[in-house]
Amino acid sequence: MIRRFIQGDEQAFTELVRQWETKIFNFAWRYLGNREDAQDVVQETFISVYKSAGSLRDPASFPTWLYRIALNHCRTQWRRRSADISLDDPLQYNEDGSGDLTVPVTAGSSALESVETWELIQKALLRLSEEHRTAIILKEYLGLNLEEIARVMDCPLSTAKSRLYHGLRGVQRNLTKIGIRS
Repeated sequence: MIRRFIQGDEQAFTELVRQWETKIFNFAWRYLGNREDAQDVVQETFISVYKSAGSLRDPASFPTWLYRIALNHCRTQWRRRSADISLDDPLQYNEDGSGDLTVPVTAGSSALESVETWELIQKALLRLSEEHRTAIILKEYLGLNLEEIARVMDCPLSTAKSRLYHGLRGVQRNLTKIGIRS
């Protein structure tokens, strides 16, 4: 399908969008903490993908290429914001469980407890530097391995490892600051 897309097959592009839009949305939403901004990033990402299909030489690198484009649009969206994110505002989520992005409910917890825990973790993430937040999202939420993270973030493997380690430590510190003990 990726080869067909590179060759200009619009149906293949539509299939790729369908296959990847939820993953890109989840990445952007976790990165930005705002549903509307994440939706804008998804749209901008796929517009860029469509326009630059010819620059993708190796179909096997499509996921990394796609995430790098999405990351660049997330960074742009982050800079565009006129006001800082208020870490006291509640985050947006699908309260009714509809749609693709939901707050997970863990065994032995109520939905309200899971939502509250999820919001605290998201706030702790948003307090991190861009590099640390990106590394955590790519690893913990998207399941990329360290080599893939390094390629998406365009950095050496050792830097990706360091960003992930220090980011996780930062989340732990931030959660402690807001009253969650690890």
